Amino acid sequence: MKKTLIALAALAATGAFAQSSVTLYGAVDASFDHGAGNGVTVNKMNNSDLGSSKLGFKGTEDLGGGLKAVFKLEGGLANQSGNGKSSNTNNQSTGTAAAAPNGSQGLDFQRYSYVGLAGNFGELHLGREYIYSFWYGEGTVDPFSTNGPAQATNMFYHLGGAAYVGTNASNMVSYLTPDAPVQGGVQYFFGQNVAPSSATVGHSDGTGYSAFLKYQQGPLLITGAISNTQYQVAGNYKVTGLSAQYDITSAASVMYTYAKEQQSAYGDNTENMIAGTYKVGATTWKASYIHASQNGLTAATTGTGNQYGLGVDYALSKRTKLYTTVAEVKNSGNAKYVTGSVTAAANSNSGNIAIGIYSAF
Repeated sequence: MKKTLIALAALAATGAFAQSSVTLYGAVDASFDHGAGNGVTVNKMNNSDLGSSKLGFKGTEDLGGGLKAVFKLEGGLANQSGNGKSSNTNNQSTGTAAAAPNGSQGLDFQRYSYVGLAGNFGELHLGREYIYSFWYGEGTVDPFSTNGPAQATNMFYHLGGAAYVGTNASNMVSYLTPDAPVQGGVQYFFGQNVAPSSATVGHSDGTGYSAFLKYQQGPLLITGAISNTQYQVAGNYKVTGLSAQYDITSAASVMYTYAKEQQSAYGDNTENMIAGTYKVGATTWKASYIHASQNGLTAATTGTGNQYGLGVDYALSKRTKLYTTVAEVKNSGNAKYVTGSVTAAANSNSGNIAIGIYSAF
């Protein structure tokens, strides 16, 4: 009897494991950066200049009838120091108090932290993840993957106000339709303020929505996305984005992105990017040009900027790459766009070069 029970237990355990899986994954990106601008230079060790350094866990469980339980926990790493990266609890400035300075609170699953269900209907998630207006509006076709000296976000998320929902949002309900040539999704997130509105904080501050629509067929990809987050004092923070990519050949692609952010207390900021990639064997060349224009409420917050980026990476294997990226930003008319770790200043120029290694697992 004892042997039978042990055998049955082993069989049950084997069946359970066959219906579920958990994956540990991540990437470590380390680089040397040299930045210059506004009369100063900075030499430093950095991370995530080719791809984001991260550590993650994801899993699925087959519930039967085509239904699965899914979860994902993923945190950013500042691997040059061993620290994690900070999060935000309520999509407002007050939410950053939960994280210690410089990420010294340790690993924080600020990139993804959700559980949900997946099936023929698509996927439904509860928790924290990337907001669609960033993922499908700003980051979809950036050849530099919104990382490093030439990333597109150097010229975006530039308003000086309460733009706390830029790349990620907490307290979110997220729905994604099944993968198909036409795919879409919608998200709603909560600021979770308990007290009634006051002169400084609205009851619905940090609450908002985002949505996207994507078409991908053959060599063509087109995406569009929007988001709107409520802030009583500064006004609602709105983002719209449109991206397209066309693969000329299996080795060459061209990209375009238009993105705009608006908030009544600070005006608007618009970005246009033209970019391309070309692969020869294990080597991939990348280039982008971005023109950004900020229309503030005063002349001191109005101006234009141009960013020029060039990068090359060499694949040592499927998981490990060597890379170099260089970028220059030129401002005019009181614009304060910047690349690298130097301080932004009106009408100044800045440049940054990164040389590093990236390895995924």
